[in-house]
Amino acid sequence: MKAMPIHNINSPDEISGSFSFFRMLVIYLVICGIGVSMLLTSFNLLIRSHDKKLTGDICSLVTEKMNNSIRYMTSSAENMSAALSAQDHYDLQALYDTLSRDTGSRGYVSIGFIDQDDNIYATPSELSEFDKWGLLDTAKLADPVSISAPYRSGATGQPVFTMFANFTYGGGKKGYLFLTNPLKEIQNMAYTESVTEDTEIWLMEAASDNIIQCAGSNSYSIGSWNNALLSMRMQINYDYQDEYIEWKNKMDEGHRTANTAYKIGSETYTQVFSRINYMHGWYVVVRIPSSSLSAAMQQFRTSVLIFLGILLIATIIMFLLSHKRETEEKRVLQNLSIYDPLTSVMNRRAFDFTAEKYLGRILKNEASLLFIDVDYFKQVNDRFGHDAGDRILTEFSAALTELFGEDSYISRYGGDEFVVLVRSADKKKVSKQLDILQAMAKEVKPCDDPEEYGDFVLTFSCGAAVSPKDAEDLKSLEACADDALYIVKKNGRNGYRWYEKAADVSTAKK
Repeated sequence: MKAMPIHNINSPDEISGSFSFFRMLVIYLVICGIGVSMLLTSFNLLIRSHDKKLTGDICSLVTEKMNNSIRYMTSSAENMSAALSAQDHYDLQALYDTLSRDTGSRGYVSIGFIDQDDNIYATPSELSEFDKWGLLDTAKLADPVSISAPYRSGATGQPVFTMFANFTYGGGKKGYLFLTNPLKEIQNMAYTESVTEDTEIWLMEAASDNIIQCAGSNSYSIGSWNNALLSMRMQINYDYQDEYIEWKNKMDEGHRTANTAYKIGSETYTQVFSRINYMHGWYVVVRIPSSSLSAAMQQFRTSVLIFLGILLIATIIMFLLSHKRETEEKRVLQNLSIYDPLTSVMNRRAFDFTAEKYLGRILKNEASLLFIDVDYFKQVNDRFGHDAGDRILTEFSAALTELFGEDSYISRYGGDEFVVLVRSADKKKVSKQLDILQAMAKEVKPCDDPEEYGDFVLTFSCGAAVSPKDAEDLKSLEACADDALYIVKKNGRNGYRWYEKAADVSTAKK
């Protein structure tokens, strides 16, 4: 025979403890989430700052190289102009014919002159380019040198730019020497071994937004022309377009340098411009994808996040295991306070809590309450000893559990007193169970030796009441069952009786 389990007993401390644990776990997860978010934000800011600084450094390096190259080229133009002016030439056509035959060996595309009457000594294709690109106006800006915006040469089909230097001839007349150079000379200055192949370098004119690509991963695009504002607006993610416009406005306002960051699809780019000193209105623009700049830092960030994720999971597992162990320990301690240690049925406190919870439901449940006393238990202890008395109580409670355990709450109220709340008001069914219990009780012996226990027979007395007929609350129901038990004891014990109201007894007598 087995002890009866407790049905649906959740103490306030147990419920409160579980709630407190899960609340603490939620708070912990929220704090961890905030911490990881702050760490991730810090990493992203650090990476973005690193990208901007590195891109800015590359842009400054490229710009410095370009400025040095252009400065060298302008110095060469000044020196040539000074040398020719010192010779005081009177026949510019003859001078032009002589010098133009030697342009290829000197590295420039073409050479020519403009006299004081704006007559241009150049090839027919160059004359058309003077009209098309307004090069005569650029020449008059020379002080002592001026540089045109890059344009595509009709003779070579390649991007070029023209440098103009002040020139004197024929006894002090003032004109201009011009040298047309391939833009590739400047583009070559843009390349440096310190940049990755994903780095794009452009020349950009602020006024027109036109760009000439000087370096990039796609070798076929080098030397190509494009309009930056139109192409960027089509490519950049919508959320970053305002930042790009702000960056472009700084270029239009003449800032020396500025940087921005934006996304195209899922890739983040950092972009920086720097002003070219000797090409008015032109800038070097460097664009580098963050995946190329900060690959190591991004890998480190990913590793840190993975480590934190593993640490968080391990911590949660430890939390859960600790809570489970603590819950088990509390359950053991709670069971010690709920179950009677000798008989393994409920103690009185646990029974009262459970029975009141059952009877106190809104929809009144039918139930039978049984008050049971073992007859002459004191004599058992006096005749056979306390160990035999404990055996009697243990086996009798096991019989109760076997008969009523599935649909009942059983408790040892104290000493030899037991109380059973049967979740049924069927008197016939319960009476039949009590009849069986009487037979089972007779099989309970204080010891194993028949000669020792002799003619001993265990009996019990029981008073019973039903709810809600006799009473609705536990206290009143117990009083009814106790009244019935009193009559059984008064009539000689060894039996059971159902509670009857006084009116019912009077009616029965009549």
